[in-house]
Formats: sequence, C-alpha cells, structure tokens
Amino acid sequence: MVLEEPRILALIDAARTGDREAFGELVSINQRVVFRTALAALGAREDAEDAAQEAFIVAWQKLPAFRGDSTFRTWLLTIVWRKALDRRRVRRLWWQRTERPRLEDDAMSDVAAAAPSPEARAVSRDLAVRIREVILTLSPKLRDTFLLASSGEHSYEEIGAMLRVPVGTVKWRVSEARKTIQERLAASGLAVE
Repeated sequence: MVLEEPRILALIDAARTGDREAFGELVSINQRVVFRTALAALGAREDAEDAAQEAFIVAWQKLPAFRGDSTFRTWLLTIVWRKALDRRRVRRLWWQRTERPRLEDDAMSDVAAAAPSPEARAVSRDLAVRIREVILTLSPKLRDTFLLASSGEHSYEEIGAMLRVPVGTVKWRVSEARKTIQERLAASGLAVE
C-alpha cells in the first residue's frame, strides 16, 4: 500500500461513496498537473483540456476500483496519459488523411527563454522553433518521456508508472533524448547549453 496524505485518503473515501464535492476537491488539487500531462502528450491546449476532462470522467467512474497500489495522483496521471495518447492517435490518423501537421507552440513554449533585446528575442524564437522541430523528430518513446520530464510536474517514478516502464528506463530515455537533441542541433550549427 502506497502512503497517501490523510486528507487525500479522506477525500478518496468520501468520493467513493458518491460525494461529488470530495471528488471535485480531488479534481481541484490535481487539475494543473493533469492538464500539463495531457499538454505534454498533445501539444495543443484544446486537445489537452478535452483529454483532461475525459480523464476526470473516467477517474470518477473507476474510483471504486482504485486499489491504492500507487498514489491517487499517479493513478490519475496514468489515466490522463492513456486518454491523451488515444486522442493523439486519432489526431495523427486524421492528419495523415487530410494534411501534414504543423508545429504546435503550446507544449514546448518554454523550451527557449526570451531574451531582453528584440534581436535576442528573435534569435531565441528561431532557436525555440528549431528545438521544437528536433524534439518532434525523436522517437515517440523518447519524445514522450522527455516532454513529461521537462514539464517539471512529474517525478521519474510517476513517469515510469504512467508509461509502464522502470525508473531506470525513464532516466535513460531522458538522457538519450537530451543527447540526441544536442547532437542534432550541433549538426545544424546550433549549440544549446
């Protein structure tokens, strides 16, 4: 049994009995991290909001089956990750049938920080676009793991639980993604510290 805060346990127990207010409080506590997890997978705010909403609905429906093998947060993040991947698969199929996908600014907007001068901001924006392009060329396993880790919202243990891989695999994927990004940027004449 994973240790959970007493307040969270009380909310879970109340929500299991049908207390919507208790579940609403669990939603409020986890809303930001759930949205950012979906955003890491999907890249578009609207899709992330939809996936987060779907995840909360599924969590409400499946709450009686929650056994506590992980924290509630990890369980919920696993649900949102699966919903986001489902949505991404559907979107990818649609894109393949209609048009090529364009880069989304939302998921990776914090990759490169803006500098104070207009020239530096322009260079920074160009670098951010190039970094996004390179991230999108990573394999899905490396890209997803890297984006989850880069969000700053998840521990490696939570990422491992969401992706159903050992923590060592998460660490390797993040390291490999960083190395690959740096190598590809360097090959194109850009260097990032």
